Amino acid sequence: MDIQTSTVQVSGDEGKKMDLFIAAPRGDGKRPALITIMEVFGVNDHMKDVTARFAREGYVGVCPDLYYRLEKRVAPNSDLQGAFAMRATLYETKIVEDLNRAIALIKGRADVNPNKIGIIGYCFGGRVSWLGACQCPGITAASIYYGGGIAGGERGEKSPVEPVAMANKIKVPLQWAWGDQDQSISQEAREKIEAALKANKVNYEWHLYKGAGHAFFCDDRPSYHEASAKDIWPKTLSFFAKHLKS
Repeated sequence: MDIQTSTVQVSGDEGKKMDLFIAAPRGDGKRPALITIMEVFGVNDHMKDVTARFAREGYVGVCPDLYYRLEKRVAPNSDLQGAFAMRATLYETKIVEDLNRAIALIKGRADVNPNKIGIIGYCFGGRVSWLGACQCPGITAASIYYGGGIAGGERGEKSPVEPVAMANKIKVPLQWAWGDQDQSISQEAREKIEAALKANKVNYEWHLYKGAGHAFFCDDRPSYHEASAKDIWPKTLSFFAKHLKS
C-alpha cells in the first residue's frame, strides 16, 4: 500500500511542542489508527520504519516523541545507559497526558475512524502501551512487546503505582509478546502479570517465544531473533485486524 509520512506537532507540557511521526495510507476514507510507542532509545529510524510497516497494512500510524521535553531525544542503540538516563526523566502521569494529546490529534484527523485506535509498544514502550490501555479511554486494543517494569520495580514520584496493580482498569483486549530468554524481565514478573489478567477477566492473548531474548523484534539490534519476529508479526496484524478493522 502506498503511504506518505510527515511529522506534526501538538502543544505539550512546559510550553513545548511534542513531535509525532505519522505514516498514513494514501487515498480517501477513514481508517483505524495505531499508536506505536518507542523503545527506550527514542523515535529513531527503526521506530519510524515499524510505524510505516503498519501504515502499509492500512493503519494511520502515529509515533509520539515522549522525550520532547529533552534537548537530546534519541540515543544510539549502543548507548543503553544514555537511553536509561533519558527515560529516567519521565513521569508516568505525564506519559498518560501525552498519550491523550496524541489521541486527541488522531481523533481529529479526517482519515481516521475515531472509534478504532490501537496502541503497540516495545520494551519501555510496552509499559507505556499498558498505561495507555489502563488509563486512556480512546484506546480500543493494545499490544505489549516485552514490556518492562509492569510488575516490580521501585515506586516513587515518577512511578507512584506498580502498573500491574491497575489491571482492574483494563477494558480492552490485549496481546503480549515475550522472549523466554529475556534477562530484563523475569518469569516471576510475567507470572504476576498473567495472574492479574486472569483475576480481572481481561481478554488477552499470550505469546512466549523459546530462545528469544529482550527486544527480539528489533531488526536493528543484536537481540533480533528472526524466527520469533517473523512469527509474531502476522499474529499482531491479525490481532489488530480483529479489533480495529471489523
